[in-house]
Amino acid sequence: MDFKYKNLGTEKSYDFSADSNIVDIFLHNHEDIFKSLKKNTKKINNASNLLFQTYTNGGRIFFVGAGTSGRLGVVEAAEMPPTFGVNPNDFIGLIAGGNRALVKAVEGAEDQSKLAIQDLKKHNFKSRDLLIAISASGTSEYVLSAIRKTSKAKAKSIFLTCNKIKNKISDIDIVLNVGPEVIAGSTRLKSGTVTKIALNIITTSAMMKANHTLNGLMIDIKPTTKKLKARSVNNLSQLLNLPDSKCEKLLRNSNWNIRVAIIMSKMNLKYIEAKRISKKINIKDLLK
Repeated sequence: MDFKYKNLGTEKSYDFSADSNIVDIFLHNHEDIFKSLKKNTKKINNASNLLFQTYTNGGRIFFVGAGTSGRLGVVEAAEMPPTFGVNPNDFIGLIAGGNRALVKAVEGAEDQSKLAIQDLKKHNFKSRDLLIAISASGTSEYVLSAIRKTSKAKAKSIFLTCNKIKNKISDIDIVLNVGPEVIAGSTRLKSGTVTKIALNIITTSAMMKANHTLNGLMIDIKPTTKKLKARSVNNLSQLLNLPDSKCEKLLRNSNWNIRVAIIMSKMNLKYIEAKRISKKINIKDLLK
């Protein structure tokens, strides 16, 4: 038995010496999250820039993790297409044990280093791709082997962990040290929360730099639901300063593409022509 785990910060016991309500303990404990994020501001910004560079240069972004960390990565990858209109094949989430591990724990999968290498090979991981490796404990062999594979492929990697590390592991190591959990070792708690926030910041800021938003509004939404269609109408209305009724008509004529609708309105073009030039036009300049 390897006893190295007992020295991990996330495995240590929380100090319950203060006589307090359990909810108060949780809330007080979560103050560590913001402090950790602030401490890692520069590295999080560097990670955002690396993701942006990879994406704009035609590379794919892989999120790799086990257990809670793996689920967070898969969720991040899954939420990119509907929010930013990106190709689903450009953001890939891999979890130890495969998709069934999303809803039910697959015991022992995180300790199998070969699984990660197999999963990356299935997706033909290349040197221009980016790996975002997530392991709250920092010990998952599934995750660490993925980083080693990435290094051999001469690709870039980012590592998110909640425990101190002795040596450099990836190109950008982000150590979100939030201390002991209220339940020792349960990294689905504040470790999971701080990781989710960090991932949100990295991906969202990168997509904003890639002009998938404008003035804090989504302009590449894939409106597959009534709510998203309503949001598209609202966003277009704000950007063009037009009534909702006119914006809905524009969107229907543009196949519910906000970017194309703006070009049709501002340049007085039909759908086919507006669609054809939509990737060449700077929407921000068009709205000046």
